[in-house]
Amino acid sequence: MLIRIRRSRSGQAIVIMALAMVAICGMLALAIDAGRLYFQRRLMQDAVDSGALAGAQSLVGTVANPNGQPNYALYYALDDTFAVFNQNPANNDPNSSYYTAPINHTVTDTQGGYTITAVAPTGYDNKQVVVTVTYNAVATFVQILGFSQVAILATATAEAGTNAKTYALFAYTSGGSGNTIWNDQGGYTQIDDGQDGTDVCNASIMGLTVSNAKFHVPNPNQAFLNVNGDLTVNSASDNHSLFTFWSNPVNFGTGLDAEPDYHMPDMSQLSGGTNPTKQHITPGTSKVINGVTITNSSSSKWVYVYTPGQYTTSQTIPGSGDNGNNSVYIFLNGIYYFTSGANLTIQGGYVSNTSTGLAHYAGSPPIGTTDLPPAADGTNGVEFIFDQGGVFSADNSLLPNDGSVFFVAPHFVPTGSTNIAFFIAPTNGNNGTVWSETFNAAASNVPRFQVWGTVFDADPSGSMTVTGVELGPRNTSPSDSNSSAQYAINGEFIGAYLNLNGGNVLGNSPGTTGCGTYTPGHPSLLVQFNTKFAPAPGVNSYLVK
Repeated sequence: MLIRIRRSRSGQAIVIMALAMVAICGMLALAIDAGRLYFQRRLMQDAVDSGALAGAQSLVGTVANPNGQPNYALYYALDDTFAVFNQNPANNDPNSSYYTAPINHTVTDTQGGYTITAVAPTGYDNKQVVVTVTYNAVATFVQILGFSQVAILATATAEAGTNAKTYALFAYTSGGSGNTIWNDQGGYTQIDDGQDGTDVCNASIMGLTVSNAKFHVPNPNQAFLNVNGDLTVNSASDNHSLFTFWSNPVNFGTGLDAEPDYHMPDMSQLSGGTNPTKQHITPGTSKVINGVTITNSSSSKWVYVYTPGQYTTSQTIPGSGDNGNNSVYIFLNGIYYFTSGANLTIQGGYVSNTSTGLAHYAGSPPIGTTDLPPAADGTNGVEFIFDQGGVFSADNSLLPNDGSVFFVAPHFVPTGSTNIAFFIAPTNGNNGTVWSETFNAAASNVPRFQVWGTVFDADPSGSMTVTGVELGPRNTSPSDSNSSAQYAINGEFIGAYLNLNGGNVLGNSPGTTGCGTYTPGHPSLLVQFNTKFAPAPGVNSYLVK
């Protein structure tokens, strides 16, 4: 009896071992094939990443092709993807109808077992290229489990960025005989190409000062417009006295640079409702607005809070029913879409997208920042958009001795270009002054107007005006207690026509030219190119996913 039991157990062990070997061999086969297929998919992902980026590069706007060249985008998307597999597309002519007139902007090609599909242009604002590759990999060991082929898929999306050249000032209108940039010589003013106001003797190609401008400076007896950095003027004509700039000599570029192809957020995704009600907070109280707690710590000033959304009625600060012209006005972070001719007018008060209504700085070196949380959609700054005739204007006409404006653009928006504080839509259609800042700094105790971001007018109909309000040399270490000596715009100032006003700033002076004896003087500060507040500087295309 005992012998039979032992023999039975021995037989069971042999069966179990046999079954285990099958399972072990199956897992080993699966592991070997899985590893091989993983590396195959990694190769395919590299291929579509390369193809998408190459295609998106052809969607970057130029003077001749403002919307890029979609046919080349499709061709390079296929060509660069196939190149990773040592293959070539069947059609190598990007100007053939295969690429110039594809159905649904889509082309598909199969070579070497790889099927590649490219779609361009696509995505919001037609700035994206999508590339997908499929491949049926032949299974090896796992064939014993009934799998002869394994389908592998990889996809990538890339978006066309901006032109690599970026400028402190860019007037993109190139035709006609008028002046696209006009300086009023109302005071000594300064423009900087990005080196914090100290680069006159060490100019940088980063943030070249001017492009595409017919730059008019009426014949001065001394330097009225001080340019710190490298000045390049393209399409120059009707220019006077450019030799008076701090950075000499003036570099006259050849040809034209393309208008930056920044694009506005997708308004169909805008949240926040229409004409959201302005909230008020009395002194010494707090209120939760859109999930954000705002505390009014003042003993006398009222706080008014604006929330993101669509505005079809004009907003004036201070409002007719507000409690005093020196109130605090806080804009919660998000997109503010002024449409149907609605304007935003600031004539006084303390206006910002910070919790105090005042300037706020962080980082090293300190830069302007918001201490308010992002909006529900993730937008972590304010972007004001004007469409269908809307206008922005800011002055201190109601508060000649007080008041300030401080806005920080978002570094993230769900769609559209980042780091833009003001965007005049291409469909705005207003042929007047669509954006203006005209603070009278000489009559103000704290002449603060600071936009930490880019101001971009995509509509060639109108013009924009910026006035110097703060004395230089620039303060490279600003703080919440000392927000003086900052540029009015810390980003880019770009539009069809630009007006530069010196500003009536008491005490401003031109400074002394010559690198050996250079002193910056006290000009009022207009625009500074800042890489952290310029939309995608130097980035032509980038992967979205």
